[in-house]
Amino acid sequence: MIAKRTFSRISLKVVSIFLLTVLAISTLLPYIVMVSSSLMAQFEIYSFPPKLFPTTPRFQNYVEMWKSQPWGRYIFNTVFVSICVLAGQLLLVSMGGYALSRLNFPGRDTIFRIFIGFMMLPGVVTLIPGFIILRSLGWIDTYMALIIPSLGNIWGMFLTRQYMLTLPQSLEDAARIDGASEFTIFWRIILPLCKPVLATVATFTFLGTWKSFLWPLIVTRSKEMRMIEVGIAMFATQYTIDYPIQLAAATLSSIPLIVVYFVAQKWLLQGIKLSSGYER
Repeated sequence: MIAKRTFSRISLKVVSIFLLTVLAISTLLPYIVMVSSSLMAQFEIYSFPPKLFPTTPRFQNYVEMWKSQPWGRYIFNTVFVSICVLAGQLLLVSMGGYALSRLNFPGRDTIFRIFIGFMMLPGVVTLIPGFIILRSLGWIDTYMALIIPSLGNIWGMFLTRQYMLTLPQSLEDAARIDGASEFTIFWRIILPLCKPVLATVATFTFLGTWKSFLWPLIVTRSKEMRMIEVGIAMFATQYTIDYPIQLAAATLSSIPLIVVYFVAQKWLLQGIKLSSGYER
């Protein structure tokens, strides 16, 4: 009986490892194909049967890619917008989370429910109204159009509020007895305790802003204001697509995301747990 249980346990472990290996390979395969195809000649992309690796790696694709578009400007725009959106979102979600969790005022819970209701709306619904507002303000093709509409983050505020609700009330009471103002309590007591959840929000915000495509495509007109993802799409014309060069640009743009993922994967997992309510 013991031998049978041991055999079943080992079999289950082997099957689990096999399934996880298959899942990992299927997840990595598109990225491997992207990197490999970025080193192919154009005719190899269309060869049949398809090739997984190039016959002769063509690193010239990366040189041509860099010369064909102002990538230095695209990278600067993406980094600048990502940092501004990141700083603005952290400030707003922390202040919003504090107001909705630690302050008592009429209608607080109703406001929170309204915010939750807005989370149900698909983002594409606000594209046209947002564009009309920005055009009336004269912000089209400016940094204001790329940054200001992206500062709202209801999911981040929800996450921060839920985290702040778990902090003990005695911290605020002791600070008020010592004469601390509301801003001092928020800035010097509550905010330092929220570093884990703010790190999670910051990680998701940076990744989301870096790879944003649709909104920057709509509100920018000139090459000087484009971000990286929009620049990659510019390789496709109405009649032709230079796949190797486009995939070279996609590979280059994905490097910062991979670095951020490996550095911040702890906070990414924590964000998934917090949003699912599985664990604080």
